[in-house]
Amino acid sequence: MQFASIVVAAGIGLGCCALADAGSRSGEARADRIEADWTEAQSLRELPAGVQALLGVGLGEEGGIADRGDRFNASDVTGGGLPQRRFALGAVNGDTAVVAVEQGGRGYQVQTMEFRQVGATWEPVRCTVGIAAPRRSAELLENIAARKAAAPGACRLPGFHPEPEPAATAATTAVPAAAVQTRLKPRPGA
Repeated sequence: MQFASIVVAAGIGLGCCALADAGSRSGEARADRIEADWTEAQSLRELPAGVQALLGVGLGEEGGIADRGDRFNASDVTGGGLPQRRFALGAVNGDTAVVAVEQGGRGYQVQTMEFRQVGATWEPVRCTVGIAAPRRSAELLENIAARKAAAPGACRLPGFHPEPEPAATAATTAVPAAAVQTRLKPRPGA
């Protein structure tokens, strides 16, 4: 009798281990599926030129962005010659790019932005805000898919500014201002 209970307990234990292993493998398969069509970008240089321009590559301290692992100004103090933003990770799939950017300061945050290519130009589509930089592209893609979009203006791009809304349209619209999608246009000279 005691031998039979030991055999049953061992069988249950082995079954649980096999089930846990299968679950972890299905998670790995899901991550592989998410990443299958995407190319991970570990550096700003691996992003499309249009996305680099939107992020502020080459703008220096004011409005610029540091590459992954480079020094950046993580404080609220201005000056010092370092940009206040740093590239964390990116993923590109044809006409879509998703990028995580660390924003320094008292309100440190990680902005995950989605860009789409429209014709010859890239446009920001969506932004989410988190508190931790993703380590892998699967985590980056899950962040943009699972999180609620940030409030308008939460993610600012140095090369773009919101297009002002005509006063007549703003006064007559029944849709709340937060629900209106802001169109962006290039800053003069950018």
